Amino acid sequence: MIFQFSMKKIITLTCFLLSFLVFFFTLNTLTSCKKQSTSCTADITVIDSASGPVSGATVKLYAPHGQVGATGTTNSSGNVSFTFSLPAIFNISATDVVRPNDTLKGSGIIQLQVGQTASTTVTVLR
Repeated sequence: MIFQFSMKKIITLTCFLLSFLVFFFTLNTLTSCKKQSTSCTADITVIDSASGPVSGATVKLYAPHGQVGATGTTNSSGNVSFTFSLPAIFNISATDVVRPNDTLKGSGIIQLQVGQTASTTVTVLR
């Protein structure tokens, strides 16, 4: 009789511990398994020939076959960002109209990868 009583305690304690461990690992999995970002970000900085930031420049990203993927305008630091849901390789076209007949132009290429931010600098010249 004493052996059976002790065995019941052991079984109860074992079930309790197993339940706790299952709960703990389930909770840990739910809170620590964060979904990775699948977006692709392009950060582009436009500078002039003196390496100064160019604000207000128009930046276009387009596919090699000419289709425009995005258009944006640089901020006061010469930066513009674009976010895409799929990886891609884009040509970059940057233009800044200084005066009606004076336009600065620059170009480049950027490759976007899943879950990452790609950065590049484009220099605009006359």
